[in-house]
Amino acid sequence: MSLFFANLLNPAAVIAAEPAHRTSQRRSLANLLGALLGATPLVLCGLNTASAQESALPVNDSAQSQQQAAPVPAAPAASAAAKSEIVKPPVQNSALDGALFYQILIAEVQANAGDAGSAYQLYLDAARRHQIGQLYQRAVEIALRGRAGEQALTAAKAWRQALPQSREASEYTAQILLALGRTSDLAAPLRTLIQLTPAPQQPQVIAGLPRSVARLADKKAAAQVIDEATQPWRQPPLELAEAWSASAEGWMQAKDNDKSLAALNKAIALKPSLTNAGLIAIDLMGQAPEAENIVKAQLARPDAPALVRLAYGRKLAGTQRYTESAEQLEQLLKEQPDQMGTWITLAAVRLELKQVDQAEAALQPVLKRASTSTEKPAAGANGNTASNTPAPDANDVEQAYLLMAQIAEQRNQLPQAAAWLDRADPKHERLNIQAQRARLLVKQGKIADARKLIRELPETEPRDAVMKYQAEAQLLRDARLWDEAYKVLDEATRRFPDDSDLLYDQAMLGERLHKYTDMEVQLRKVMELAPDNPNAFNALGYSLADRGIRLDEARTLIKKALELRPGDPFITDSLGWLEFRAGNTTEAVRLLNEAYQSRPDPEIAAHLGEVLWNQSKQEEARQLWLEALKREPDNDTLKDTLARFKIKP
Repeated sequence: MSLFFANLLNPAAVIAAEPAHRTSQRRSLANLLGALLGATPLVLCGLNTASAQESALPVNDSAQSQQQAAPVPAAPAASAAAKSEIVKPPVQNSALDGALFYQILIAEVQANAGDAGSAYQLYLDAARRHQIGQLYQRAVEIALRGRAGEQALTAAKAWRQALPQSREASEYTAQILLALGRTSDLAAPLRTLIQLTPAPQQPQVIAGLPRSVARLADKKAAAQVIDEATQPWRQPPLELAEAWSASAEGWMQAKDNDKSLAALNKAIALKPSLTNAGLIAIDLMGQAPEAENIVKAQLARPDAPALVRLAYGRKLAGTQRYTESAEQLEQLLKEQPDQMGTWITLAAVRLELKQVDQAEAALQPVLKRASTSTEKPAAGANGNTASNTPAPDANDVEQAYLLMAQIAEQRNQLPQAAAWLDRADPKHERLNIQAQRARLLVKQGKIADARKLIRELPETEPRDAVMKYQAEAQLLRDARLWDEAYKVLDEATRRFPDDSDLLYDQAMLGERLHKYTDMEVQLRKVMELAPDNPNAFNALGYSLADRGIRLDEARTLIKKALELRPGDPFITDSLGWLEFRAGNTTEAVRLLNEAYQSRPDPEIAAHLGEVLWNQSKQEEARQLWLEALKREPDNDTLKDTLARFKIKP
C-alpha cells in the first residue's frame, strides 16, 4: 500500500525513474557477478521459496508441489542440552536452477551494459516460464529505468495475469496506467488492490483514491474510474461510507455537483460523523452552496469531527463571514483549548471584525506558552528539570507576534508594532516581515526610508527580487503614489519580462492610471504565459464592461474565467456588472446577489447597490453600502460609489 500511494502522488515519476525503495535490490543485483565469482552460495534476487513465502508471492508450481510432498523426517531422541537448542527449519530448495541462473546472469550483464531492451525480454521470458513474481518485477523496473512505459505496462499486466493474488502486481499496473493516462484499464487493478488489502485497511485505501487519480487531466474519466473501482463497496453487503465519500470527491473534482451531493448524502447516511465527508462538503460549498447544509447537520451532532469544525471556521473566514467563523472557532476551543493554531485563526478573525481587544485576548494562550517554554524550568526534588507544557510550534509563535504587531498598528502604537516585528524577525532579514516594517515607516511619512529598507534586503534567489519589487510597489500604492508604483513595476517587468504576476500587477495599476492600451497588452501576455489562470481574462473582461465597450468580447473573456474557476464570486461579480452595462438589470441583480452571498466583499456591495439604486430600491442600496462601509471603511471603490450618489456615512 505504501508504494502505491506514495508514488501515485507523482505518477509522472513512474516513467522517469524506478521506485526509490528498490535501490538496495538493484545494488545487490549489480554486485551479483562479483559475489558469484567468489563461489559463495548465494540466492539470486530472493528467489528462494522462503523469501517468496515471506513476500506472499508464489514460486513456480513444481517447486511448490515438491516442498509439500516431501515428508519431514522424525527428529531423533536428543539430550536435554540438545532440546534446549533452537530447532532449525527444514531446508527449502531454491527455485533457481542452472538454466534460470544463466538467463538472469546474462540479463544483468546486458542491463549493466545499457542494453535494457534485451535484459527486459530475458527477464520477461523467464518470468513467464517460471511464474515468479520477482522476475516480473525486475522486468518492469528495467523498462521503467529505460523510460519504456509501454513495455513496463506489458510486463505488469502479464505479472498480474499470472499471479492474480499479487498485490504488488496490481500496484505496479495501476501506477503505470496512471502515468500513461490510461483510464479505460485503470479501474480493474485498483479494485483488485482494494480486494487484496486486509478488510480493516480497506476504508483508508478507498478514501485515498481521489488523491491518487487527481493528476489525470480528464476529471470526469477519473471520477468514473473511482466509481468503477469502488463499485462492490457502494452496495450491500460490503457498502462503506468511505466508498461513497470517494465518489463524491471524484465528482466534485469533475464539477458535477449533483452526483457529488448525491454521493455525499449516501456517505453521511451510512456514517454521519465521517470526517472526510464533512471536509468534501466544505470544499463543495464554493460550487454548490447547498452543501453547507450537510456541514451544519454534521456539526450539530454531539460527535461532530473537530477537524470539520476547524475547516468550516476557516472557510467562513475565507468568505468574509467573520462573525460565524468566530462562533465556530470559539466552540472548537472550548473542546480543544490547547490548539494554538486555532487561537491564532480566531485572533485573525477578530482583527478582521475590528475587535482589537478580543483579538489580543485570543493570542494570550499562545504568548503565554511561548513565554513559558523559553523560561528555565525549576528543578524538581531529584534535581532534574522538566516541564509539562509542550513548547508551541515556532510558526505559531511567529504568527502570534505578527498579529500583535497588527494590533499595535491598529491602535496607532507604531513603536510597539515595530517591537513585535523585531521579535518575529530579530535579524531583520525576512522579506514579508520587513515589508510590514516598511509599511509602518510609510505611516510615519518616511517613504524614502521604507523604500530603502526593502531595496537593501538580500536576494538569495531570483524570486526574492520579484517579491521585493511587489513589496515596494505595494508600499507606494498604500501611499497613493500610483505613478511611482507603476514605475517600480515597469522596472520589474523589464528585468523579469515573463513573470505573469508582475505583469498582472502592472496592468492593474495601468487601469487605475487609464493606461488602457498598455494594460490590455500586458493582460494578453499574462493569458499566454498562464493560460489556466483566470485572473487576466476576468480583469480585461471587467475593464471592457466597466467602460461599456466591446461587451460581447467582455462576456467571452469573463465566461472563460468562470470556466477556469467556476463559482468564483469576484468573476461572478464581473459578469453581473457586465449584464448591468448591457441593460440586463434582472440578470445583473441575480448574479450580483449570488456573488455577494458567497462573499460579502465591499466592491461587490458597491456594484449590487448601484444596480438596486437603478431599480429605484434606494433604501436597500443605501443600507447595503453602509453595512459594507462598516466592515471596510477605507475601500476606494465603495467610497467613490457613495460619493457619486452623495451618500454620507
